Amino acid sequence: MRFGILGPVVAWGIDGAEVKLGGWRPRTLLARLLLDPREVVPTQDLVEAFYGTEPPDSVGSTPKTAAKLLRQALGKQRDLIETCPGGYRIATALDDIDAYRFRALVHEAERQENMERSRTLAEALSLWRGPALAGLSNAVLRAAASQWEEMRLVALERKLTADVALGRHHNLVGELYQLTERHPKREALRGLLMTALFRSGRTSEALEVYATYRNQVRSEFGVEPSQQLSQLQLRILNMDPELQESASDGPIEPVAVESAPVPPPAPATRIPANLPARPHRMIGRTEQLALIQRTLTEDREGYLPITVISGPGGYGKTTLAIEAAHRMTGDYPDSQLYAHLSGAHPQPASAGDVLSRFLTLLGVSEIPATVDAKAEVFRAAVAGKRLLIVLDDAATSAQVLPLLPAEPDCAVIVTSRNPMPGIAGEHIVLGPMSHDEASELISSRVDIDPSGVPSTLKRLIKLCGGMPLALDLVCARLVTHPHWDLDHLADRLADIDQRLAVLNVDGRDVRTCFELGYQLLSPDAQTLMRTIGYLGVGEISAWTAAALVGSTIGHVTTLLDELAATHLLTVTGTVPYIYCRVHDLVLAYARERATTDGDPAELRAGLDRAFGTRLALADTAYAAMHGPQQRALVGSTARWTPADSPLRITGSATEWFTARLPHIPQMVQRAAEVCLYEACWELAVAPQTAMEAGGYFDLWLTTHTNALTAVRAVGVDYGEAVLLHSLGYRALVLKDHQEAEIHLHRSAEIFSHLGDNEGQAATMVLISDACRLRGDLAAARTACERGFALRPTNKRVRAGLWLNLGRAQTYGDELAQATESLDQSLTLYEQCDDLRGQAEAHCDLARVFVREANLVASTASFGSALQLAEAVGDTLGMAYILADLGEAHSDLGSPEDAYPLLIKAADLAQKANNTHVKSRARQALAKLAHPRASST
Repeated sequence: MRFGILGPVVAWGIDGAEVKLGGWRPRTLLARLLLDPREVVPTQDLVEAFYGTEPPDSVGSTPKTAAKLLRQALGKQRDLIETCPGGYRIATALDDIDAYRFRALVHEAERQENMERSRTLAEALSLWRGPALAGLSNAVLRAAASQWEEMRLVALERKLTADVALGRHHNLVGELYQLTERHPKREALRGLLMTALFRSGRTSEALEVYATYRNQVRSEFGVEPSQQLSQLQLRILNMDPELQESASDGPIEPVAVESAPVPPPAPATRIPANLPARPHRMIGRTEQLALIQRTLTEDREGYLPITVISGPGGYGKTTLAIEAAHRMTGDYPDSQLYAHLSGAHPQPASAGDVLSRFLTLLGVSEIPATVDAKAEVFRAAVAGKRLLIVLDDAATSAQVLPLLPAEPDCAVIVTSRNPMPGIAGEHIVLGPMSHDEASELISSRVDIDPSGVPSTLKRLIKLCGGMPLALDLVCARLVTHPHWDLDHLADRLADIDQRLAVLNVDGRDVRTCFELGYQLLSPDAQTLMRTIGYLGVGEISAWTAAALVGSTIGHVTTLLDELAATHLLTVTGTVPYIYCRVHDLVLAYARERATTDGDPAELRAGLDRAFGTRLALADTAYAAMHGPQQRALVGSTARWTPADSPLRITGSATEWFTARLPHIPQMVQRAAEVCLYEACWELAVAPQTAMEAGGYFDLWLTTHTNALTAVRAVGVDYGEAVLLHSLGYRALVLKDHQEAEIHLHRSAEIFSHLGDNEGQAATMVLISDACRLRGDLAAARTACERGFALRPTNKRVRAGLWLNLGRAQTYGDELAQATESLDQSLTLYEQCDDLRGQAEAHCDLARVFVREANLVASTASFGSALQLAEAVGDTLGMAYILADLGEAHSDLGSPEDAYPLLIKAADLAQKANNTHVKSRARQALAKLAHPRASST
């Protein structure tokens, strides 16, 4: 097995495949052990590697846990990680670690001639895969990484020295320019650049490199360049023939001089322009492009025109800015300048460094030391010119302001993940691509006809959230996997555990869009992000967020603001009624983080609290409709409430339930996945009233079927009985009494087996309804009598029994008895403060008055029922009541009043997705219209 620290910390198996190390703990442990291979690393040193020099009060078992996770990752090579007294060590050969192989090659090169030296050092440098220990930000590890980075630069300098000595100077000038810009404090590189330029016949440029550097160090530090570099300048001035013909075999020793970065000067003969390449056939963002061009080219009334493009990573800010800049090069002929400000990284570029690069590109040789002085010189250098400046990935307004010219004939485009309120100008916030734009993007890059696969394409775009980068990677995946069709790709993306792996093509990855923001978060915010991903629901409330981390609304609101600032979620509403929406791709990233970095026990506890909070809110909404008395059929999931804020809902209870219905299937499924079966079935049943009122019958069936599968698999009998009770009620609402009786009788059997009288009585309420629907009034009465015999204590259950007994009596024309039963039901519902139950009782009393041909009394009772149904937002209940009231007016001789009632009933039934009530209303309307037609 081989290991690497010259780049991200990595392990390769015997077959050469990379080993998946998991989270930060095993990676950090491996990194620290590899810094001292075959040596025991004390536990205290490991703690510093995990937490720095100021670890938390309790580090727990972090080293032990990390060692366990690392051994699991290494599999058959787990014995390489040895537990020793006082610490751990890795028992691997030095040659199996890339860093020590690199060091050995560097030492070997010291004994070689130039040709062999260049080859050996090239082999050594090829071992580097990126910055040493990349991805680990701990100060202890970064200090070690700096030592290896210094060795890398020394090796590079020695290789380039050998290459110059071998006469390869023509091919090295460009590379040396880049290196001196990247490492401006290394005189050895500057000396090599001067030598390469001189030997290439570019004497004036070689001397300009020296002059620029000399002015820099004199103005900033009051010192002269080193004697070696000064002597090299004199040799160039004297056209030293030995310098022209050959170079010393020995390397130019690096001299550490603290200086500010000064990039190589741009040739004075050309127009300064360093825009990146134009995007190939950019699709979409047409309106934004037009707005940018108008803003930056129309009359600006003496003000510098600025456009700020903000939005999350991966939404095409840079692409839009570069495309707009290329379209306007003719409007700004004097220069087009570009700078990447690294705002999304922990260490953004400094305004001083950017100004130095700009001034050098503009041909300014005397560059001041301070930012203010540089900004002043910059403004003077662009005076009277038409320049376009693109400042990409800005961090803050303070970073941008020194880089702005004062000339109104110039223009600036700024991109940033942050809104940049401190910059005056046109602000464009990029969101998801529209469906049409996304369809065009996919169809332009993949050989498909969008019109032939509209539903699949819509699903694919939704799974990508309209994110341009994700859509682009979808296209790349289809191109590189021609045997995949859209359906297969959409199915892969639908799996949250596969989603990000699918959107990783040829080194391009949506993870990076979220990784930068995640790394900037505080530890508490990172924990919240992981728990949100572990839950896997796209919208949560502040109460749910508080539950996930076991905190307060006040504390979690701060964390949500932090997450929103990094575009990992969006926040709506006001405290405490905050709701957060999380992009599906962000959820997938957060789930990965939870898997690699989270503590399983803590994550599960967070889900337990979150489900308890959702159920507590559901109880609150249910109580607003049905009164404070506890439901007859309720589980044992512990409810959870944050200490600083009581649970409340906004709007009507039905509206609250309905707004959260789309996320119920995810929560039910997740509860089953983590084996919280009690919460699983309770979450499915909780919104029953809202599913009925809104006609969400497919959702009702899906959630209950999934929950049934879960509870049956582990024998949660009570949960199964309640789910069957709810499915029986669904069948009743759909007028399918046969299916209703199958579910309800099985529910009653389970409740009887459990000895649960309340559950049996509640089931008898619905069985009575089912019997009445199939015309067996005697069986309906018998079911109610059996329910009363069970002596239920829940008033709502007793009210339901009286209600259904009254219905059976009504249809049996026992009107006096029916009135008495329904009055009993109404009284009990009033005692419970159950508004919805009261509405039902008033409606059934009105039906009795209709049979008695008492239009006045029936209208009053229907009016009371309608008022109560409206109060709880019961759309379907209102449809029933209006249909009944319309039929009553029609039957009792007031057809002109019936029309508007029946029309509104049909509309509400349509909204509630209830075909039965809609059909009733339309039949009654047709019945009213027929005599009118015959009379004409």
